[in-house]
Amino acid sequence: MHSENKKDSISLAKAGAIWTFLGYGGSQLIRLISNLLLAWLLFPGAFGLMALINVLMQGLQMFSDIGLGPSIIRNPRGEDSSFLNTAWTIQIIRGFLLWLVACLISVPFADFYSSTDPLSGSLVTLLPVAALVAVISGFNSTGVFLLNRQMNLKLVTALEIIPQAVSALVMVIWAVLSPSVWALVVGNLAGSLTKLGLSHLLNPGPPNRLGLYRDSFSDLFHFGKWIFLSTLVTFLASNLDRLMLGKSMSLDELGVYSIALTFARMGIHIADRLSSTVIFPLLSRLQSNPQRVVLACLRSRHPILWISGVGCVSFSAFAPLFFGQLYDSRYAGAGFIAQWLALYVWSNILNISMDRIVLALGNSKQLFTANLIKTSTLPMSLIGFKYFGIPGFIALMSLSNLAAHIYLVKCLPFEQGKVLVQGLWFTLGMLIYALPLLIYFRETDLIADPLRYLLYLLAGLTPLAAIGFLQVLRSLQKRKPESDSE
Repeated sequence: MHSENKKDSISLAKAGAIWTFLGYGGSQLIRLISNLLLAWLLFPGAFGLMALINVLMQGLQMFSDIGLGPSIIRNPRGEDSSFLNTAWTIQIIRGFLLWLVACLISVPFADFYSSTDPLSGSLVTLLPVAALVAVISGFNSTGVFLLNRQMNLKLVTALEIIPQAVSALVMVIWAVLSPSVWALVVGNLAGSLTKLGLSHLLNPGPPNRLGLYRDSFSDLFHFGKWIFLSTLVTFLASNLDRLMLGKSMSLDELGVYSIALTFARMGIHIADRLSSTVIFPLLSRLQSNPQRVVLACLRSRHPILWISGVGCVSFSAFAPLFFGQLYDSRYAGAGFIAQWLALYVWSNILNISMDRIVLALGNSKQLFTANLIKTSTLPMSLIGFKYFGIPGFIALMSLSNLAAHIYLVKCLPFEQGKVLVQGLWFTLGMLIYALPLLIYFRETDLIADPLRYLLYLLAGLTPLAAIGFLQVLRSLQKRKPESDSE
């Protein structure tokens, strides 16, 4: 019986990984095409302004969850109608409250940044409209989380790709007709409305109804209180860089930084998707045995680090060519910034690839503390910016992630050394491989000959990609039995 369950888990993990990559590939293709078109249609300051808006919008989207998703995925009562209806009702209330908060802070938020760039004054009208995403997301069906719980990654992927495609289409059409930051705002609203409709259409559970049940509320609050606080500090940790830089540079400069960050974070997106949709549901099934949870994560983390590491090295090498050839001269500096951002991305991946262990074991307070460590040390990045510019800022941002990673490793009930060594070996290996490659391309003038630059890059990166592919394939084919002695 145990062998059959294990085979089922392996099959689910493989199918989940395949759909995750298909979804991620489609998502990045949509992101690339829409971003390229919008970069030509809009001015850099529009992206800088949208970067500040996104800080609030992304925060609102994260806050509208308040741990409801992980609670539904890991709780034994996660498919009960009373539990789901309580979660849905809380989610709706939270959405309206967050929109009200956004309206209240729109004026001081705009005043704070308008002293650096007068264009920021338009945030007074933009933010209340953009914040409607929180209200819309609050009505999303709990089926979004049930699909993850049941590991139906095919429909999970559809729920991500279709709204993103609708959002991108609306943005581009609006930008053609009226080239302003409103194109980005309205596009996000269109994507949110699309996801709302699909979430109810594809809901595999009972239809959601308003209702609060005391025992369900107690379960959700007990697990979710630390998740809520954790999302608060996670939001700050993920977006504080743009909040700080928005006060230290012009909107045009912030726009170039944001464009670079959008593509440099590809590694974070894929690691987070794999961890949330594949690793976390599997670990939640083993939550009664902490040692097996850690060992399962160690095995699952191996291919994630390979995939993400190859992605970080590849994009950091391709960045100058990518931005130099596909974007106009206004965005030329994004290539250099993206290369440094690869360090920040990798430090994030070290956390993302193992922080689901503490969630699967129900220790959401530890995840909150780790994010608090990261957020509280992040302002030191301004010291790096003052003396070394963007490279110094990004280097100290990466150190804040490493501090949180060390704390999370110390919180593990078993195999702390193995998790730490695993991350260390991958970090050293990627640095040893990437640094000579990047130094060589920086010291030669190959960028003036794009075709030769591309051929050299492919020659330099192919061995790493081939090794990574073989390692991932080997990891997926392993059939090591989880100990039956427990």
